[in-house]
Amino acid sequence: MAEKRRTEFSLPYVGIDDKSGKYPLLLNLKGDYAVIIKLNNPVLQYSADPAAYDNSHQLYINMIKILGEGYVIQKQDILCKRSYNKKDSTEYLQQKYDEHFSGREYTDHNTYLVITRKAKRSSFFTYNKKQYLEFERNIGKLEDLFKRNNLFPSVLNKNEIDVYVKRILNMNFSTESVCLNNMLSTDEEIKIGSNSVRNISLINVDVIDLPEKVSTHLERNDKPTLIGFPVDTMGFLYNVPSYKTIIYNQIIDIPPQNITQRKLELKRKRHSGIPDPANLMCVEDIDSLLVDVARENQMLVNSHFNIIVCATAENIQQTCNYIETSLSLQGITPNKNAYNQMELFRTALPCNTVELKDYDLFLTTSDAALCFFFKEALSKDEESSFQIRFTDRQGIPVAIDPADLPMITNRINNRNKFVLGPSGSGKSFFMNVLIEQYSMYNKSDAPRWLMDVVIVDTGHSYSGLCSYYGGKYITYTDEKPITMNPFAIKEEEYNIEKKDFLKTLISLLWKGADGTINQVEGDVIAQVISSFYSCYFSKDSTNELYPEITDNAKPEDIVLRVQTYNTLELNFNSFYEFALSKIPEIKDQEKIPFDIDEFRYVLKKFYKGGEFEAILNEKVDTSLFIEPFVVFEIDSIKEHKVLFPIVTLIIMDVFIQKMRFRTTQRKALIIEEAWKAIASPLMASYILYLYKTVRKFWGEAIVVTQELGDIIGNAVVKDSIINNSDTVILLDQTKFKDNFNEIAKLLSITEHERKKIFTINQLDNTENRDRFKEVYIRRGAIGEVYGVEVSLHQYLAFTTEKPEKTAVDIYSKYYGSYQIGLENFVNDLTLSKLKLDRFFKQINQKGTPFFAEAKSTPKHLQLAG
Repeated sequence: MAEKRRTEFSLPYVGIDDKSGKYPLLLNLKGDYAVIIKLNNPVLQYSADPAAYDNSHQLYINMIKILGEGYVIQKQDILCKRSYNKKDSTEYLQQKYDEHFSGREYTDHNTYLVITRKAKRSSFFTYNKKQYLEFERNIGKLEDLFKRNNLFPSVLNKNEIDVYVKRILNMNFSTESVCLNNMLSTDEEIKIGSNSVRNISLINVDVIDLPEKVSTHLERNDKPTLIGFPVDTMGFLYNVPSYKTIIYNQIIDIPPQNITQRKLELKRKRHSGIPDPANLMCVEDIDSLLVDVARENQMLVNSHFNIIVCATAENIQQTCNYIETSLSLQGITPNKNAYNQMELFRTALPCNTVELKDYDLFLTTSDAALCFFFKEALSKDEESSFQIRFTDRQGIPVAIDPADLPMITNRINNRNKFVLGPSGSGKSFFMNVLIEQYSMYNKSDAPRWLMDVVIVDTGHSYSGLCSYYGGKYITYTDEKPITMNPFAIKEEEYNIEKKDFLKTLISLLWKGADGTINQVEGDVIAQVISSFYSCYFSKDSTNELYPEITDNAKPEDIVLRVQTYNTLELNFNSFYEFALSKIPEIKDQEKIPFDIDEFRYVLKKFYKGGEFEAILNEKVDTSLFIEPFVVFEIDSIKEHKVLFPIVTLIIMDVFIQKMRFRTTQRKALIIEEAWKAIASPLMASYILYLYKTVRKFWGEAIVVTQELGDIIGNAVVKDSIINNSDTVILLDQTKFKDNFNEIAKLLSITEHERKKIFTINQLDNTENRDRFKEVYIRRGAIGEVYGVEVSLHQYLAFTTEKPEKTAVDIYSKYYGSYQIGLENFVNDLTLSKLKLDRFFKQINQKGTPFFAEAKSTPKHLQLAG
């Protein structure tokens, strides 16, 4: 048997020069030199905006025009399979989150642009300084162009260029280090170690079987909800099965325009001289090409597009079949005669397009060629010190900044958020995920990252998370109502803002949440408040005050008396007494109407001996002002028309006081369905004040709702809440689809964003993933869709199902720690080999942990490590 011929693979380079000029240069043996730039692609996958693809197309056209004749643009989009492996989280639930995703395979995508200046072909290479300086200027222009378009260009240094070339040679972009391996070239593929590599050239120049028209993007039509959804022309590469590495090699060579055009005209004459159908077609094509060049000022370019696929030997055929089928569906027939596998592979090396043969290139306009450029990018972690993690559309954690970074970049003007999702869409679960990560900043050693969270809830959605963080969970009961004394303030705290709050509170007590006060009534209440505090803060030894009012007393029977300053108290009781004597005085002086009898009767229930005396006369728990996690659970009064709005309002005032008291902490006020109690014209000005003030104190207000009827047609929601929430968060809107036009109008959702929203939970991205829901987060004008997927430990902490919460509580109480309870719950579930629903049922029936009797487990078992 004849021995196989062995040939050394010689690199086509002189070397890398990082000393002579501004940029590190890769020089080939023909005298060409190149700069390699790593950058982001311009269009985020699933952006849903056709204009983004058109703008990207124009960006690359501008790039070609900047460079001009004598340059080669080699764009390489590299996709490789990686395993998720993040292990640096320090907080318990986030560590479990990392473990949940550990080892999950995902697609990593990076883009490199190789700009090559071709040397003049002659017997001897001559260095041209003027040409090189022009090259440097052009690279500088490109850097500026890419920065302006937020592509984040980064020029590779000498070491990075060396590693990049080696990775291509080994078709390995997934491991930290790379080592070269032996190659075996055949007519069909190249063997690199145990892997097979094949080159699929998009164009057979003998046929050039392309669609009659090409565009900057395609439109999906495979699902009713995705019809017309724009995707990248080569977007199918994200879905290629069973590959290890894919390099999509895109080459545009800009030849001398005048010479090329004259050659075309000459070729046209030759073909037109022979009356043959094929020749006539060729003449028509050349005519069309020359018209585009003349009329549209397009450039003529030589193009080459090649997909290099690396897979295991048993998977390579399946992988290539998928690519060829996907191309065929677009009317592209790849070259079946690509026996020059090694030639094609070598031309993927940066700055080595000189080895392309004439039969590998086809002449077209720059506009047409750029339609085949890959324009999409995958989601990447946002560079920020305040990161919240969800998953991207392929199910891998990605960190975004929902507050600070978009403020810095002027994407938003405030941190406030509005959350809308129908029942069952995962709204409360999403909020738990968000708040858990907000609160983990309290674990930081840096005080500036402390995060104060105050939640007003009506469904016990946050009890597990509150227990986990050891926060304060305050439930309203008749025996122990939520109380505060909003009148007890220091003189320096009395300002127009506090006065407006008290005016809103008194108006609410009198008229109810759905009522209104007229101008006269509002002015009278404001004057009474001013007089009350003027009297209290007076420097005189005495202050005017009025006696206790009995139930059968009439306003005209009240007689003025004098009390000493020391006996005066700031509370609702004192204010009520003061108001019932001051208001008649104002009426007499100003000759104005005011229903003092109705005022006295309605407010009496909050006065001494009244049904709700405690609510406004007892001091608030001062520990609330320093507690970083507080939940006010007011589910028991959500149907109470009197108490519900009042309690919600005083909780909001607690938050504002906390906001002013805790000046160095981030702050978040989350109002679940309780916001409906305050969304009335009577309290519109106060809500507006809260939304505008919270920004000044490094805070945000988040309103969460699930009822469509609550937001449509509600002027307070639109003017006070939505208009002051620059971040809109939507869960699955399928239930609202028939009414979505109204929602879109209210939330100023564009047609492109609407398409994006209706991809929620509609993609084929469930394989090898646990149960998850998707969410749309719009920061400013543009939004993205993310996945909400968590570990089992997090699920147990976030669940809103009563039986599940009860079972977890049994473990946390038994072990004396919520965290240790979670750990033992999951351990017992694993050992029991039961399904989760069955395990919950058994725990609730026993009332003790699953193995409590068998193991006699100590109550304070410590977590390992």
